[in-house]
Amino acid sequence: MALLAALTLLCGCGKKEAQPQQEDMAVNIVPVEGVTALELCDGEVTLRFARTDDTWHWVDDGTFPLDQDAVAALLALPSSLAAAEPVQGQGELSGYGLETPKKYVTATADGADSTIYVGSQTSDGRWYVLTPDGVVRLAAQADGEALSRSIYDMAVLPELPAITEENLISLTLTGAEGKQVTFSVDESGVRRSGARDVTEKTALLVDELGKLAVTACVDYDPADGAAAVCGLDVPEAILAVNYVNAHGGDGALTLTVGGSTGDGGRYVTLNGDATIYRMEETGLAQVLTLAALGLS
Repeated sequence: MALLAALTLLCGCGKKEAQPQQEDMAVNIVPVEGVTALELCDGEVTLRFARTDDTWHWVDDGTFPLDQDAVAALLALPSSLAAAEPVQGQGELSGYGLETPKKYVTATADGADSTIYVGSQTSDGRWYVLTPDGVVRLAAQADGEALSRSIYDMAVLPELPAITEENLISLTLTGAEGKQVTFSVDESGVRRSGARDVTEKTALLVDELGKLAVTACVDYDPADGAAAVCGLDVPEAILAVNYVNAHGGDGALTLTVGGSTGDGGRYVTLNGDATIYRMEETGLAQVLTLAALGLS
């Protein structure tokens, strides 16, 4: 992975100190490519990343689908903080919330750790930070807030298959109240439910299939009971589609739609996997309507 930013790292520095001191420190500029571990803490949640060869992974779960570009963006954070404007008339660390800070970012290269601590936020949104050279600086608001990034915001989201009327084979949609829509496509391209032609009545649904998209990861490895909290134990809709995939073979998609997120989304799972995702209700309008009402 080619990374072009630079990272300020402390030579000969060991583990991060619990109470940082303002003192002179030797600083070298080390390429980001040399960083092998990154740790961020917002005072409550700590995220740890490690690099194996050219691939970064989340230390807490190496199977998590980590977006490598998201890590690349975080790798630029220490150098951005280190280049922030120094505070004029350096005072006591306690005046900046840096006497015993709980927020920090630590980068590791060649076995050496370099930690930048984040203190109080100013009235204009910037953050006081203490860099390895012992200088208190004023960092940009966005840099300070980057420490609070959720791991789920860094997940690679699954891409759903492109299902159109040209490659659709059959579909079954089941609602919570027992309503069911089912049809298959005959050789002439007509969608039939039994002997009934439902091509026109399912046109909007089929159009919606081609636009289905996951918009967020909600819970990658959910605990017991999480599915019930999200309404996925008694789903509002289960969509099962068979289609011809891009290689000409048989493809299948199962989409389980649970409860509302409360802000315009729905909790969903894909193909029986436990991971909980979000999809927008506007993109599921036909699925939810026909699951509730069936075909008239």
